[in-house]
Amino acid sequence: MASPTRISRRTFAAGSLVAVTGFPNIVRGQTREIFVGGPASPGLTDILFPVIERKHNMKILFEGTNSLINLEKIRANKARPTMTVTMMDDPVLVLAEREKVIRKLPADITNLADVPAAAKPRDAMWANWCQPMCSFSYNSRALPQGLASYNDAWDRKFRERIIMISMRITQAVAPLVAAASYATKKPLDQALKEWGAGIERLKELRPNVIQVSSNAPQAQQLLETGECDLYMAPDSRTTLFRKAQGAPVDQGLPKEGVLAMPAGVALVEGGPNQDLGIAFINEMLNPETQALIARTFWSKPTNAKTVLPPGITFPELIALDWEYFADNRNAMIERFEREVSSR
Repeated sequence: MASPTRISRRTFAAGSLVAVTGFPNIVRGQTREIFVGGPASPGLTDILFPVIERKHNMKILFEGTNSLINLEKIRANKARPTMTVTMMDDPVLVLAEREKVIRKLPADITNLADVPAAAKPRDAMWANWCQPMCSFSYNSRALPQGLASYNDAWDRKFRERIIMISMRITQAVAPLVAAASYATKKPLDQALKEWGAGIERLKELRPNVIQVSSNAPQAQQLLETGECDLYMAPDSRTTLFRKAQGAPVDQGLPKEGVLAMPAGVALVEGGPNQDLGIAFINEMLNPETQALIARTFWSKPTNAKTVLPPGITFPELIALDWEYFADNRNAMIERFEREVSSR
């Protein structure tokens, strides 16, 4: 079975129609083929998806982008969906549910029975296929011991040595919540609603920030080549995947704790080949596939029957109120871009 196909405008420029939104015009008569939109995480198209393709005799067309852009494209195709499955973070899936562009996961996804309620939100409108760790990543040559605390990033020795991720990307909540926790003395799981104080604290970090980036692969490359010492904050899907490949990076385990990123997967309402989408999601939640996910993405599996591969453990992860985050994200973005990332 061929490896998953990445969709790009250039790829489809000859001989295929491409919607202005960037999604291919999938022919509905085709069988054993689905289009999946999800994160640009390494390991999806070269490790995980080929396993699913071979096992279920299907072809996966995939486009990797961040969750907000993914949602924008689903909205644009609402009248005639081309995507079958979407992989987005919970706060964006909250919006997708409200806009009725995703459908409740059916009982045919039998592995849902072994997923705890917290990992299948809103009565199983979607499921978390894993829980990546999120804190910060660092160049392990520059910082062999890492950082003991998020607050160490404010040290003057890191002047112009930090890349921050854009608030338009969900992982940006990690430095925001850490800053709010420091400012209010509340633990991370109680600090999200104090995000205004977090913005004020992040303003003090500006001298140490060389750039605020929405280009995660580029920021990762700059971290690996030593152009910066800290990257705040990708999650373990990227950081520890690249570490396993020999890159000089590692995941921070600060004393304040590590956040659980809610990596969700859902069926697009009205999308083609729903039976294949159901098989895809059920396989993502299969205990054996969950073990592969844990090993590949260094992310906590959500199926309770999963046996972790030898040598892989996870700290206690901190969950946030993602509905609150979804409701307040635009305000967070506006203040962050005006007061933190602007020069």
